Amino acid sequence: MTLAMRHEDWLGFLRREYLDGFIKAGGAATKFCVPLDDSSRSGLYEELRKQAAGLGYLLAEINSGDTRVDLIEHVFFRVAEQIQWERLAVSVLTTVCETNGFEVPETTDQPFYEATAERNRMAPKAALMLLREKLTDHVFRRSELAKDFRVAMLRMCLAQLTGGQDGAVASRILSDWLTGRNRNVSAVKPYSIFNKINRSNARHMVESLFQWVRIAGYPGLIVVIDIGRVSVSKNPKDDIIFYTTRALLDVYELLREFIDSMDRLVGSLLVVVPDAAFLDEDNLGRGIGRYAALKFRIYDEIRAIQLVNPMATLVRLATNTGDEQ
Repeated sequence: MTLAMRHEDWLGFLRREYLDGFIKAGGAATKFCVPLDDSSRSGLYEELRKQAAGLGYLLAEINSGDTRVDLIEHVFFRVAEQIQWERLAVSVLTTVCETNGFEVPETTDQPFYEATAERNRMAPKAALMLLREKLTDHVFRRSELAKDFRVAMLRMCLAQLTGGQDGAVASRILSDWLTGRNRNVSAVKPYSIFNKINRSNARHMVESLFQWVRIAGYPGLIVVIDIGRVSVSKNPKDDIIFYTTRALLDVYELLREFIDSMDRLVGSLLVVVPDAAFLDEDNLGRGIGRYAALKFRIYDEIRAIQLVNPMATLVRLATNTGDEQ
């Protein structure tokens, strides 16, 4: 008998104990939830989207069938594709205005500095000079952000500040670099960025992204990673990503590294969604038993006879919790 709980019960607990307080206050957590039926899987995703929208969180979804989740840079790129970078930049500009005594302008087609100058009865050039100075203090001096990420965010904010064709071009080029659409460094060198996003620096970029979401005024970022595809043991040659044994172990190592770096992932909730095969403890299979370093961090330390521990890192979800799974 495998003890499980309904997805709505677990998500209610997740909201009360994590999203309503702990994550919003800057905490971080990783949860592995294993849907034991299709209804639980679809209900989990639907309710997570509702909770994120209702509580003001940003949400990113990653599927191992179309994203190489064994490569940290691909995980970052996929999350970055779902971030509205210009919107976050405007939010940061709004914060800079509020904290420095400016009245925040309404949304218009004008460049942000011109709208701010008009709202505050200032000369446009004076408003631009002051906002650039305050923006630099607010963004560029943040040591918790990786240098390249910090430069990119300052440039993104400046693009929204000045607007116009040059601002639009800068936003597009920086977005392409952040999402991996253009990995040619020469495109971002004019913006004082000289490195590709790759395996050596992508984890720092992920950490910086979580920080940036908070700086932009959001309570946090929820990332849902569906790793169901890694359970496929033979290549079906169906044009969907197939994970070799080596890639499978890399996926588990990547997840282990996320768990061990929780103290640096502020305002973050990672929800990992495997298939039921993940629960296999055989060290020759494709389940959690294949990689002890991850298993020892998430598997049940104490197993109750009749109760599911909703606080556990690993939970099992089922529509009918009374059935034997």
